[in-house]
Amino acid sequence: MKPIANYDSVKGYTEFQQLPKDGYVLEIKQAKEVTGNGNPYIEVMFDIAEGEYKDFYKQDYDKQTGEDKRWRGQFRLYEPLQDGSEKDGWTIREFKTFTNSLEDSNNGYHWDWDETKWAKKLIGGLFHYRDYQKQDGSVGTVLNFKRAASVDDIRKGNFTLPKDNFRFGGYAPGSLAPENNTGTSGDDFVVTSEDEELPWN
Repeated sequence: MKPIANYDSVKGYTEFQQLPKDGYVLEIKQAKEVTGNGNPYIEVMFDIAEGEYKDFYKQDYDKQTGEDKRWRGQFRLYEPLQDGSEKDGWTIREFKTFTNSLEDSNNGYHWDWDETKWAKKLIGGLFHYRDYQKQDGSVGTVLNFKRAASVDDIRKGNFTLPKDNFRFGGYAPGSLAPENNTGTSGDDFVVTSEDEELPWN
């Protein structure tokens, strides 16, 4: 075939490079409450603050060239519905774990029910793999923020990573065979996919 003009300057499609499963010190970029869907949550956007993968999500964002650029370092912290259910009890404990970890990680900070003050604060984050079903019926695997921890525990390696959650037959990158379903409740923090402006830049 004939050579294609400017072929060497064209970038091919590449897979999103995922972080290795680990605990990380995170810097919160923005936190905002999202309501109106029956299950209110705080959308938390973050980046890696220290170590080999510092600014991982900023670098990823800068590399994106399409019109659908998005910040991938984000998760939903669900708010308790205060309905007395067992599920709500789990949500309250996860929420309290998060705010306690924020207080432990930021000298002088005390949770005062204003999530907008989380911006620029540090927190530890524990990650695990979870699978999901794609629109075409296939199964994908993503690294997912699962639980908060103190920055001090992350720096000292004083943590145990959460078990992976494979409900649809997925498996960890690099594995030769699917791992067993861990039977988690489905209350994981969920990485969102909406396009976002970056007001902190």
